[in-house]
Amino acid sequence: MAKIHAKDSLYATLRYYVDFMFKSAYRRVEYCGKEHIPKDGAIIYAANHTNTLMDALAVLAIDKKEKVFVSRADIFKRPLILKFLTFLKMLPINRIRDGKASLAQNEEINNRVVDALQNRVPFCIMPEATHRTRHTLMPLRKGIFRIALQANDSFGTQMPVYIVPIGIEFGHFFRYRSSLLVQIGAPINVTQFVAQHSDLTLPEQMTGLRNELTVRIKELILNVPDEANYDAAFALAQLNKREHSLQKRFREAKKTIQDTKSNELLDKAANFSRQRHERGIGMASVLQPRIGWTIMGRKILLLPGLPLFVVAAITTAPITIVSAWLCTRFKDPAFHNSVRYLTALALTPLLVLFWGILLGWLCSWIWGLAAALLFLPSFVFLHEYVRGFRLLISDLKWWRNRNLYKQYRQLKNYQL
Repeated sequence: MAKIHAKDSLYATLRYYVDFMFKSAYRRVEYCGKEHIPKDGAIIYAANHTNTLMDALAVLAIDKKEKVFVSRADIFKRPLILKFLTFLKMLPINRIRDGKASLAQNEEINNRVVDALQNRVPFCIMPEATHRTRHTLMPLRKGIFRIALQANDSFGTQMPVYIVPIGIEFGHFFRYRSSLLVQIGAPINVTQFVAQHSDLTLPEQMTGLRNELTVRIKELILNVPDEANYDAAFALAQLNKREHSLQKRFREAKKTIQDTKSNELLDKAANFSRQRHERGIGMASVLQPRIGWTIMGRKILLLPGLPLFVVAAITTAPITIVSAWLCTRFKDPAFHNSVRYLTALALTPLLVLFWGILLGWLCSWIWGLAAALLFLPSFVFLHEYVRGFRLLISDLKWWRNRNLYKQYRQLKNYQL
């Protein structure tokens, strides 16, 4: 059996395209804290899990290094899918829901992961073991700590083993071309931890590592801990999004969540959030300081762009139609952005060739080349135009709803 971390020239070449298309799936992308990544040992990346495949791709795109991943074993059952996922350097991991007997198969997977780590190939795992589209952290499973301690036992005397916490924050869980903030925290030196706590039993060491990693990941995500007031607290956090930097927005939002103790303020925020959603008003409209000028500016930009939108809609129609149909096959909307990304990833090269050859044949090779070069920008323009139109409708609703605006001003004054 080939080693999962073995060098693959095709994989290395395709990585440039995969990362490029991934970052094209977001309007804004920020990676913060790369200086925390250790350079002297084996790295285990541990990220929160909210948006299925997009979480793994966010970790993959941290740098150009190859990384090994694990995913739920049930999706590896078909031979073709198994071959494809293995090419992507993904390994199957069994969960308790798959049956206690299947957990014994994880020992072989753990050995392969440890082998990759010993060869300085980073390993990535989502320790929550399942995704959840909320700004919270579920209890961490023991698998990551079992692997970390096994790796330390295997080669900890030659080089240290690190667990690097990662916080992934999406501007919107379900909307394509939203924003993405990836924050890398200070690593946990597992080798040092074991040396300092050699008097503890293995289960106690695992518990200690889990508690430490839980704290560090929570520092890197919004983490709204109050389930009863989740919507209200998150609504308040969204009121502080005027900072240009995604990280600065995150810090302001997190501070708001941590500082808010008033039940009266939470009730007002919950009522405001409910009415805003009922009327289809986005937070981007609420945060505009001069909504009248914003509406006019959007109209000026959207009108001349209409012909380009029509062209973009026609040329990219296969991606839009196929991804829309595939999304209907997934009841969980958390999969939808992954579906849209994979559809664009697979169909973009085919459509570039199709339109390039067609226009080159009908007109000239110059037109064909132009069609090929302009295809990807037209796909991005399509989504930006739709976003601009959606925001214009939202702006108009916000401009007309003065009662809701008064509630917003009361909330802001209450916070001050």
